[in-house]
Amino acid sequence: MSGQQDCALQAQGVMAWPGVCHWGADALARTLAAAGPRLRLPLVVTDAGTWGAVGASVAVALAAVPGLQWHVYDGVVPNPALDQVRAALRVAREQGCASVLAVGGGSAIDVAKAVYACLAGGFDADELQAPRGQAWLNSTADGADPLFIAVPTTSGTGSESSSAALIQGDDGRKRLYRSNRARPSLVTLQPDLTLSLPPRPTAQGGFDAVLHALGAWINTDPSPVGKAMALQALRLCMRALPEVLRAPDSLRARADMQMGAYMAGLAIGMSKVDAVHAMCTPLESRVHMAHAEVLGPIFSVVARHTAQTAAAPYAEAARALGIAASADEQQDALALIEAVESLARLAGIPLRFAGLALSAQDAAQLASQAMLSASMPINPRVLAPEEIQSLYLQMAA
Repeated sequence: MSGQQDCALQAQGVMAWPGVCHWGADALARTLAAAGPRLRLPLVVTDAGTWGAVGASVAVALAAVPGLQWHVYDGVVPNPALDQVRAALRVAREQGCASVLAVGGGSAIDVAKAVYACLAGGFDADELQAPRGQAWLNSTADGADPLFIAVPTTSGTGSESSSAALIQGDDGRKRLYRSNRARPSLVTLQPDLTLSLPPRPTAQGGFDAVLHALGAWINTDPSPVGKAMALQALRLCMRALPEVLRAPDSLRARADMQMGAYMAGLAIGMSKVDAVHAMCTPLESRVHMAHAEVLGPIFSVVARHTAQTAAAPYAEAARALGIAASADEQQDALALIEAVESLARLAGIPLRFAGLALSAQDAAQLASQAMLSASMPINPRVLAPEEIQSLYLQMAA
C-alpha cells in the first residue's frame, strides 16, 4: 500500500453540508421563491437597528410572496442572552409562527438558531442545555422540520453557514451550542443589504471572519473541503476588508466580503477553529467588549506562541496568499501574522488589552474553560492548561 493510500485511509471523517445559498443583487427574492410552500407565517428575528435600516427592503420582498404574513421580533442585542431567546420564542408561539427568518448579524442569527431549535424540537429555551434539548441538537433532520432562512446583513461571524450559536446564560457565561440540524437551510447573500452597516461593526466583523478562516486553515482537522474553504475565505477576506474600509459603497468589495465570511463559516462548521477562538469565549464573559476587540489581543499573543513550534500552516498560507515566499518557515509564518496584525490596526482593533486585570486564579479558571472547547485540542501547537494560563496573563500584562 502506498503512503498516499495509507494517509487517505487514516484521514477519515464525515462532512455535513449546510443549506442552499443564493447570492447577488436579487438574492432575497430568489431565496423566498425557492422556499415555496414551506415558508409559512415566519417569525423575523432581528434587532431594532437592522430592521430600521433594511426592514423596508425585506418587507417588500416578503410582501411579494402571495398570501404571506409574518411577525417581527426585533429585540436582539449584541452578545445575546437566553432572555432574548425566551422573548422571541414567546412571540413565535403566541402568533403560531411556522418558520424562522433571521435578518441581521451573528447575534440575530444565533438567537434565531436557538429559537428554531426550540420550535422544531418542542422544548423551551431553558432546555437547550438539558438532555431533551441536547438530544435534538445532536440529531439529524427528519424531513418535518420547519423552514429556517438566514439573511445576513453583516460580513463577519459566518453564523449563516456555521453550526454554532453563542448565547449567554443566566449566569453571565457564554455557551456555544453546536447543531447541524439548527443551521439555516436557505441563505441569502445580497451585498446591498450590508451598505447601511456603520464602519466600526463592518471592520470588526471582517476581522472576525479573517480569524475564522485562519483558525480553520491552521488547525489539525483533516477535512480537505474545510481546508479549501478556509484558504479561499482567508484570501477573499484579507483582500476585501481593506477595500470595504476604503470604499464602503463598493458593492463588489461588499460581495467579496460577504462570500468570504460565508465561506469562513462553512470552514469552521467543517473544521472548527483554533486556540484563539477557544480562549476568546471564556474571556468574553468577563470583559464585555466587542468580539473582535477581544480577538485582537488574543490573536497577537497566541499566534506568535503557536508559530514558535508550529510555523508550517502559517507559512503555507503566507505563500499561498503571496504575502511571503522565502525558504524560512518561521520568517514566512511571522509575515502572515504581521499581515493580520496590520489588518487589525487598519480596522481600528487594538492588539493589547487596556486595563485588563487578571489574577493567577482568574487565568487558571479561564484556562480550564478554554480547555473545554472542541477547537483547543486541534490547535497546531498543543497547549497545556498551565501554558494557556500563562498566555492569558501575558495579555493582561
